[in-house]
Amino acid sequence: MDRKEFVFLDRKNQHSVAASSSRPLLFLLLGIGIGYLLTQVVLWPIIDLRSYSNRAGKTTPLDINLTDEVRVLCFVYTKPINHKTQAKAVRETWGRRCNKLLFLSSGVDRNLSGSVALPVSPYFRESWKKTKMALKYLYDHHLTDADWFLEADDETYVLMENLRYMVYPYSPEMAIYFGSPGTIMSRAALRRVVEVSMPNPSKCEPKDSGPTGGKLKECFQNVNLVEGNSYDSKGRRRMYLIEPQARSNFYLRYNPKFWFWKFLAHRTQEGIFAWSNYAVSFPFVQHRYMHCFEYMIYRLRVFGRKLPVETLPAKLENIKEDRPVNAEEEVPPDYAY
Repeated sequence: MDRKEFVFLDRKNQHSVAASSSRPLLFLLLGIGIGYLLTQVVLWPIIDLRSYSNRAGKTTPLDINLTDEVRVLCFVYTKPINHKTQAKAVRETWGRRCNKLLFLSSGVDRNLSGSVALPVSPYFRESWKKTKMALKYLYDHHLTDADWFLEADDETYVLMENLRYMVYPYSPEMAIYFGSPGTIMSRAALRRVVEVSMPNPSKCEPKDSGPTGGKLKECFQNVNLVEGNSYDSKGRRRMYLIEPQARSNFYLRYNPKFWFWKFLAHRTQEGIFAWSNYAVSFPFVQHRYMHCFEYMIYRLRVFGRKLPVETLPAKLENIKEDRPVNAEEEVPPDYAY
């Protein structure tokens, strides 16, 4: 074989070696491309990217959603004349974020979903008789439908996300309540009030006449329910007794004879301006303002403002419902709001 033939064979062998060595790289690139296409076309549309959180520490870029973890049934006192205004506004705004929403009135309204008729006067939104009947109705029909039960009237605006955040550390089997405006009680608290307090005239007002007033709180206290502290870690209220529009000096300067200061368990020097960043409820909100609240809270944004990194508090140990509860024992100081 002459020299030219040797040169031809060497070049052919070199080309075969180069081609065989490049195949793994081509297969790798092809695999990456196919995997990317499968991810974009098949996997991303079915992955649920709704809000979940990292329970071990700081939040992820996704929002925190406690709707399924902290189930709240909201029962709202109303009356027929308010069905098309106040009750309708509740249903269209904050009521949508309840796990279950009921309107307790004197009659069922087909245009107001969730309305429940109780044998009470149609002229009063709230009464002591209505309160007791409402608690008994929830106990009989909805005790297992939720972990927490929120009592409110149709002029109350509630930030449900902040409410769930406030009660998140506590077990629904701990007999505890928070309030007001709007009283949030655990399932164990509702059970204890209906089974133990209400049947006993010495523990709960047996007469039906008159407004609720402080009668419900007395029923709670007479069966050793824990009164949860609704203040945040800086000592600011999260549940308010006055509407946000209030600007009277009566709410700013301490006056022991004024009703506002009598109802405050912990007095703050800054009055209504000592509002928590995680407020839970406001009273006396007319229906025309509820939609305004929705916009201001859930849609209005400030461009360029960095949102804070949030964390969830640790869960407290489960408390058995049938055990007497001591507030100082069960609520640790590191979660005292």
